[in-house]
Amino acid sequence: MLTGLRRTSMRQLALAIAMGGLFVASAQAGSPNTGKLSFSIGSDITTDYYFRGILQEDEGFIVQPYAEVGVRLFEGKGAISSVTATGGIWNSVHSEQTGASGDGADNWYEADLYGGASVGFFERLEIGVSYISYTSPNDAFATVQEVDFSFGFDDSDLLGPLALSPSATLAVETENTAFGEDEGVYLELAVEPGLTLGEDRRYPVSLSLPLTLGLGPDDYYEAGGDEDTFGYFDSGIVAAVPLAFIPEEYGAWKASAGAHFLALGDNLESANNNDGFEVVGIWGLSFSY
Repeated sequence: MLTGLRRTSMRQLALAIAMGGLFVASAQAGSPNTGKLSFSIGSDITTDYYFRGILQEDEGFIVQPYAEVGVRLFEGKGAISSVTATGGIWNSVHSEQTGASGDGADNWYEADLYGGASVGFFERLEIGVSYISYTSPNDAFATVQEVDFSFGFDDSDLLGPLALSPSATLAVETENTAFGEDEGVYLELAVEPGLTLGEDRRYPVSLSLPLTLGLGPDDYYEAGGDEDTFGYFDSGIVAAVPLAFIPEEYGAWKASAGAHFLALGDNLESANNNDGFEVVGIWGLSFSY
């Protein structure tokens, strides 16, 4: 099978549930939607597809559309500041028909279904749990099922422009595996400092510097009986700009572009044609309401 370059944008799927409450709040703040239901759709085009450092495809045209719905179940000012349910689908479609062995869906490599809930504490900390089913419409790999526990902290009020937005995800495979022979446990630690240029202008540019460390504490990055704790390190730079020429009543539209620089551990390097460093370009368009 098989962001750390995938969205859950989003930006990464790993945080789609944990930061669900903040997603709903931000979607409403940037659009006329003041209800309990919000949604986003979008698509990325990427030069290569690596999942948690694991090579999936590095040739041809790769497009990755997604859709997500958030439901704000509760919002308050006390110790528990929000309760949010989130669900969605993320896809990867490849011109190279990666691993196709089925009938009729040769280009549709991956379709991931996910859902879960998150709780916000003191308007800063988000803790969530989600279920993810990684499926392959073109039968390139067996369905992998996973339970994720996610943590995110909004430190923008504390550090201002120096905010790091730290997060962590613990993923436990429950059926089949993304890499190696045995179902494993994956740990991701990330920060994403950033700044906004021209904040008072119609087209401000948001710059972010995502840094992600992927670890395999138990049977995740194993190969031939050899288990690596270090999986990969991803450093990136991403620029995003709102499409302000689209009226606000049609939702919040955003375009983005960036690059990611991957350093791979020994087992991932062996699975990547003995190349331990990769550069990945990504372009995206998204809409939220």
